Amino acid sequence: MLKMLSCAAILGALTVPMMGAAIGFQTYAPTLSGGTLANFEGFAEETIITTQYAGMTFSQTGGGAPMIDNYDGNGAGCSGQAWCYAYGASSGSGVLTGSTEGDNIITTAGIIVTFSSLQSDVQAFLSDTSPLGNYTVTVYSGPDATGTLLGTLTVLQGNVLPAGYSGGFFPAPGTSPLPGIYVGFTDITAEIGSFEIGPSSTEGDAYAVDDVSFGGSIGSSTPEPGTLLLMSAGLLGLGVAKLRKSRR
Repeated sequence: MLKMLSCAAILGALTVPMMGAAIGFQTYAPTLSGGTLANFEGFAEETIITTQYAGMTFSQTGGGAPMIDNYDGNGAGCSGQAWCYAYGASSGSGVLTGSTEGDNIITTAGIIVTFSSLQSDVQAFLSDTSPLGNYTVTVYSGPDATGTLLGTLTVLQGNVLPAGYSGGFFPAPGTSPLPGIYVGFTDITAEIGSFEIGPSSTEGDAYAVDDVSFGGSIGSSTPEPGTLLLMSAGLLGLGVAKLRKSRR
């Protein structure tokens, strides 16, 4: 038993140090429930989003801020397309995508969420129905993707669309399964200051973000087996380390 705990402690130390690290997750159903939510509903097309949601400030890499894109249902918006680019929504018909505000390139900007207070659990829905490249998702201790890098994960283009997806290039709201994947991080300590989603590794590959949330509770769905193993081993390792410290 002691050997098992020791192995778990070693693995936990490698995956989740006490400070300065967060565990990333990718799931096809929400892992974080409750808390504060930005669902990007009720805004006019191309509304620039910055501080409309309490506790969150939105920006994008290279300057400027992201914008709203709405599904109009009849192909009348954005050059006759249901959405400006090929993606879907995890709820409703509004999503957040890059904008040209600040002379930024719309399809290659990462979307950054800066929190007004440090967080331990964050989550967002990443969607792209025609993925061309992989995506990086990161969390930092400082605002606007600055400070200590706490965690990073790579979403492979093959993981963006769930098995069985057949919603087409511009899926209607409510398409099942959802054309995208939930990404996020959980940290043993509240030290996440900012959360950066994307961009794609392929220039010109548009994507969207929906249902950004923080401050909820982990456990509304079961993570993928690999993620669950790392989370379990990491937390167990922290528990063993704390126990040894208290005994000393």
